[in-house]
Amino acid sequence: MKNNRHTKAPTLSKSGQKKNRKFGVVIFISLVVVAAIVYVAMFVPFGKYDFSTAPTTSMSTDGRFEYSIPLDPSSPWAKFHANELQNGRTPVEPAAKDLSPWVYRTGKGIFSSPVVDGDGNVYVGSADTYFYCFNPDGTVKWSVKTGEIIDSSALLDDQGFVYFGSGDAYVYKVDRETGEIIWKSAAHSVEEVEKEFGIKTYNVNWFEGNIGMLQDGTLLAPNDNYLVYSLDRETGDKKTIFTSNEMVWSLPSINIETGRLFFASCNQILQNVFGYDLSGQREWLSGSFGIVAATTMLTNTSEKGAVLVGGFDGYLRAFAQDSGKLLWKFGTKDHIYASPAQLSDGTIIQPSTDGTLYAINPETGKAIWEFDTLEPIRSSPAVDGNDNIYFGNGEGKLYSVNPDGTLRWSYQLITDLRNDLNSSPALGFDGIYIAGESGEVFFVPYDYPLSSTGKADQRSYTAGENMPADGASLVYTSSFGAFQLTPDSAIDGNAPITLSLMVREDGDNVLAALDRNSINVIIPNNEQFRVEVGATNKFINIIPTETWTPDGDGNIAVTITADYKTNLNRFGLKFFGGKKAGSLEQTFAFKINKPSNAKNPFVTAVNDNQQSMLEFSRLSVPTPSMLPSYNQIGFDSLHYVGGAVTKNNDGQMVFWVIEGRLNEDGKTSIDPNTITRYPLLLNYDNGLVTFSNYDGFKIKFIGSWDMPFASYRISSSINEAGALADNATVIAVTNCDEIKFYGIGLKLVGMSEFKTGQMFVRGGTNISQWQNGTQPEGVGDVSITSDETKVTASFFGSSLKASEHVYSIMLTDETGNPLPLYYTNNTKVESNDDGTLKSITYTFDKGEEFSMAKTYVLVDTYPVFVK
Repeated sequence: MKNNRHTKAPTLSKSGQKKNRKFGVVIFISLVVVAAIVYVAMFVPFGKYDFSTAPTTSMSTDGRFEYSIPLDPSSPWAKFHANELQNGRTPVEPAAKDLSPWVYRTGKGIFSSPVVDGDGNVYVGSADTYFYCFNPDGTVKWSVKTGEIIDSSALLDDQGFVYFGSGDAYVYKVDRETGEIIWKSAAHSVEEVEKEFGIKTYNVNWFEGNIGMLQDGTLLAPNDNYLVYSLDRETGDKKTIFTSNEMVWSLPSINIETGRLFFASCNQILQNVFGYDLSGQREWLSGSFGIVAATTMLTNTSEKGAVLVGGFDGYLRAFAQDSGKLLWKFGTKDHIYASPAQLSDGTIIQPSTDGTLYAINPETGKAIWEFDTLEPIRSSPAVDGNDNIYFGNGEGKLYSVNPDGTLRWSYQLITDLRNDLNSSPALGFDGIYIAGESGEVFFVPYDYPLSSTGKADQRSYTAGENMPADGASLVYTSSFGAFQLTPDSAIDGNAPITLSLMVREDGDNVLAALDRNSINVIIPNNEQFRVEVGATNKFINIIPTETWTPDGDGNIAVTITADYKTNLNRFGLKFFGGKKAGSLEQTFAFKINKPSNAKNPFVTAVNDNQQSMLEFSRLSVPTPSMLPSYNQIGFDSLHYVGGAVTKNNDGQMVFWVIEGRLNEDGKTSIDPNTITRYPLLLNYDNGLVTFSNYDGFKIKFIGSWDMPFASYRISSSINEAGALADNATVIAVTNCDEIKFYGIGLKLVGMSEFKTGQMFVRGGTNISQWQNGTQPEGVGDVSITSDETKVTASFFGSSLKASEHVYSIMLTDETGNPLPLYYTNNTKVESNDDGTLKSITYTFDKGEEFSMAKTYVLVDTYPVFVK
């Protein structure tokens, strides 16, 4: 019989409840204590650490150097940052000599750093894909052609050879006397890395890191495929491989006494600084927020020494060599790209892209002095035997600063619009060698600006920091990132305006940010413009849609009012909070250049049976400042080719853009191996040329990320003769939150706006006109089929080879505007058994709208079939 009686649950007595509570408290306290012990054991360094200065490399009376690794003993600067500790210091004392500066222009920009031998021969690679050896007088001794851009600093050994890496995935050994290639050592492909090491990487295996060396002569070569190679210098054969968790641009520093090496990776969150023993066993992994591009520096060879490196979160950190525990950190006002150096008294010298050179106490991590410049510093400093400090900056200037932080001299090296001097200097017996974004290689004799000849040179300057007075102001900023204290007096009618905040107090730059909610822009006679505030709240883009309306005198007046804050809080490079420090109101007046009224020179394939073709090259995106640090030389190497396909209902021309490549003759051709495809609209207004895509598109970023553009705009002009201006302006907005994994990291390093995830970009590019394109031969017959998942163009009787062209499908809506689809990633080309073209298929992503009015089938940029 079922018993339905309820029984009362037993209850604890009051004393039992008290015991349970006490027991719970004991458990909680125990857990806290254990967690604290674990934290202390993992992160708190024990004992006293050694920040004493490593001895400067000794030099004999006959000018030979006693390196701890087998570098060229006659060379004062045989590798990046001088020695295996990478403290950027040489014993060479500057001596005035009756020499003159020289310059040589290569075919493209240079981001790599030179090395110099004892005879004054200079070695450096360029984005033009050549590695150069220059004679002491600046003439080319020899050059070596590689298969890609060169972003790697070389190394000179004690056997008469030079070693360097290239973006073509090879390390080269070259005879320094003849330029003969002795061997090439290939990196693993990304597929091989995954198969052999179980590491999934990007579609990139460039050698971008500099070349280093172990005590036995084994070479070190960091790669973008997450591996750091050690190579036999006799044969190029691979030896020990040190694995990472991201691309490695950081050259390992070597402690030959303890048998350890240290390098960093481009991993964004916490795990990006590595300590290895020489057998390939990882001893520790530490790090910070934001990638680390810089090379590590060792204070000395002590077991208790420190390893220093700065990161894209804006901090220089000192880690314990024996454990990787953080000893101290020093925050700058922007990200750090450059590697630190060390004076003979141990003082640490660290530049930042905030434009300031910092001297830091190695014991405490506190600033000793600051030297301000106007634009970002990505150049790693070099220190001579008298502790004078040399570096380049974004103004195109070479600086020499005394060890007390006062200016010794500066010298304007680059006068082009593309004037970033991001290469790091090499110190020879006679002077300083450096290279820049202009593609030029420079030699400046020691203290030339202090000589009688140098003083008469208008490029020399010796009067201290050349900075604005105290106060807050908005500084006019060019497409190539120049801070112009005197703005342009005239601009084109379709040109955007960029203004950057600068705040100075007591003669120093101050970390400050605009209060974005307080910003107000007034431009009389103009209402159709948009205002974009950079993610760091430090710059403003003001963009017309599509042209400015001047007043009766042909001018526009732009008035900006805003509040600004100082005493900001930070997490990485995401600054927030702070206190209102003041308000500013500033008016900029611009004369609007009269348009040429030239007849539209462009023709479309559909309307005119021939096609205008344009090349977009040498992309530069200096605003925000993070972008050149990520990919300046990569941007510089890009070549896009656009062809005019048709017109939309508003009369705008529709251009189809694909990727090109630089040939050995220096000319560009279409690259059939690339996948980039996107449309642009051309608005032509009496000589003003504006390309735009406001619907958005995606492309692959450096072969890896899906880069989603919310909008993209290129503005230029044509003169009376029908020639395009040399440089065009780029304005772009990207939706960084749509980037898998890396989106959140881009917020923490100040690239994208925290709420919207958008990044606002200002840059420049070259536009050149090709001969008109015509219908390709051998197309054959084409038919179109489609359903809700894809559109396919099938070819019959075509003689076109699938491997020789870029093939695409472009879809337009009822207004003639291209649909915003992911053409780059979702286009597939099939070939027949004989290699001829079989079909092109575009497959829709989930959620993509595909109610299309027309389908355009394109061979390269030319439409061969329209339905």
